[in-house]
Amino acid sequence: MVIETGKISLKDIQFNCILGTLPYERENEQPVVLNVSVWLDFTLAAQNDDLIHSIDYAQLAQDLQEFIRMAQFQLEETLVLETAKHILDNYPKAQVAEVSIRKPQAIPNCAGAESSIRVRR
Repeated sequence: MVIETGKISLKDIQFNCILGTLPYERENEQPVVLNVSVWLDFTLAAQNDDLIHSIDYAQLAQDLQEFIRMAQFQLEETLVLETAKHILDNYPKAQVAEVSIRKPQAIPNCAGAESSIRVRR
């Protein structure tokens, strides 16, 4: 049997933050929707049925919201790249990180403006 990496995904994390370049975007938080997938080896976690060999996704979700809120990025492109790098830098088990962000109120009559990236070690 060949076991490849597994994927943990966090879908549609909704929170408010400063994101954008326009003056009102720098002054007022706006809603964003974050999606994250992290690939890692599930072998030890599955063999031992122990979270210590994996990534605590509740902790990851909280950490990423705090990271993004503190950073107050101007560009979505910067947010997704820096957030993916943050995951790889702070979660050593992570081999690949994929991050997308959507601003649902960015454009009238549109589901939102979205950017995404995938970064690997």
